[in-house]
Amino acid sequence: MAATKGYFDQFQHADIDELADAIGELLENPITIEDVDHKLIAYSSHGESTDQARWSTIMGRRVPERVLTRLWKDGVFQQLWSHDDPVHVPAKDEVGLGNRVAIAIRKGTEVLGYIWAQEVNRPFTPEDDEILRQAARVAVSRLLERQGKRRAEDQRRKEFFWELLLGNYTSEAAIRRKQESLQLHLPNPHVVCIIESAAPRLEQFLYPLLQRDKMLWVVDGSQIVILVGLPLVAASEGVSLPQYVEHFLDESAGKLQERFSEAQTIGVYGRMYHSLTDIARSYREALQVLQVKRLFPAETGGVRGYSELGIYRFLPQLKQWADAEGYENERLLRLERYDRENQTNLLQTLETFLDTAGKVKVTARKLHIHINTLSYRLRRIEEIIGVDLDDANQRTSLYLDLKMAKMGKASDN
Repeated sequence: MAATKGYFDQFQHADIDELADAIGELLENPITIEDVDHKLIAYSSHGESTDQARWSTIMGRRVPERVLTRLWKDGVFQQLWSHDDPVHVPAKDEVGLGNRVAIAIRKGTEVLGYIWAQEVNRPFTPEDDEILRQAARVAVSRLLERQGKRRAEDQRRKEFFWELLLGNYTSEAAIRRKQESLQLHLPNPHVVCIIESAAPRLEQFLYPLLQRDKMLWVVDGSQIVILVGLPLVAASEGVSLPQYVEHFLDESAGKLQERFSEAQTIGVYGRMYHSLTDIARSYREALQVLQVKRLFPAETGGVRGYSELGIYRFLPQLKQWADAEGYENERLLRLERYDRENQTNLLQTLETFLDTAGKVKVTARKLHIHINTLSYRLRRIEEIIGVDLDDANQRTSLYLDLKMAKMGKASDN
């Protein structure tokens, strides 16, 4: 049955259930309408012509996880988020899903929900796509009504997450009572991630990924702070939480790079914890990784996790202690003064040598000089500042002081 233009005008004051029945009658196939969280809002009735996925959705009032996971993996939701037109979905028998046609219900660029039509009574036609386009436009007002309540709930959850991040809770029992009152699931174990990017609308652009894995997040300026747990599907495949976090950050950075190639993106995370009171600790650790990566982008290019920081984990505290003591490494100041007076770059040579753990071939290659030239420079450095670069203690001290000096210069800029 074809829908004339404006057919759904007669349903302007109908409720969502009446709208679902009207769509179902036009398409002569079963219909479900879901919100953006995949919770069932309304469905039409068509006798016994319902597959297992639709039946489970109706009984559980939400799309089953196995179905959602398969649809995300096959790129169905990605198409729905990026297209205004209906998306035809072939059967996925292993999750009990028959042939479908779906369309996103959207206001502007914001997705509010979905209409799903099961292809069981008759094949879909191009005219049916137009029916779904009209139906999606009419459904907007119904979903906006629901969205007001949902946004209020989301705001309360985000406020609770900020309280956890800032360490306002010291009792595990109090946290559990609050999460139950908010009907919120906090993963265990968990990791706090931060994605920082100059890309606009960061939350909106990453929403499909965040929604896919039901993550809790808040936005702080150019940062999005995320509480990450291990999805059941990933756990069943033997993936660890740190591995999953790395994959998630790769996926997020890749999507942002595709759309905003000029926007620098940094993804970091704290350590994994089991206690909910440690969410604040994981957040502080992620912030420290972010700070270190800003100060030492070259040295920490491949670092994302707090556990990978190595000595850089201690630098902020060491710098504070050195500043409080008024400490400066006189040897490095002497070498810096020599470079300035003689137009040399021995300080850079020393730092590169220490960065490579004393590997002369690697150092020479990085500096684009002959190994004999490097050997001469290293001997000259030892003479000027009076150190033995074969002494592990002196090398370690110089290395730390070099990095703290760079921190000081960065903070002055």
